[in-house]
Amino acid sequence: MKKLIKVILFLAGVRYIFSLLDENVHVKEQITKLRNEIANLETEDLEIKIKDFFKKYDSTIKNTEDTQEDS
Repeated sequence: MKKLIKVILFLAGVRYIFSLLDENVHVKEQITKLRNEIANLETEDLEIKIKDFFKKYDSTIKNTEDTQEDS
């Protein structure tokens, strides 16, 4: 009887540990997806800021963009 209870408790413990590990993997996947999404947003934001900066301070870019828009 004691061996049966020990086996049941052992199996329950192993199952609990596996569920924690599975949940940990799922959380890591979500964190990776969020990091990638944030990196993409930051890259897009930086590209826009750089373009705006050059538009503001470089007249040749204004002229080339104006001619491209007219075409």
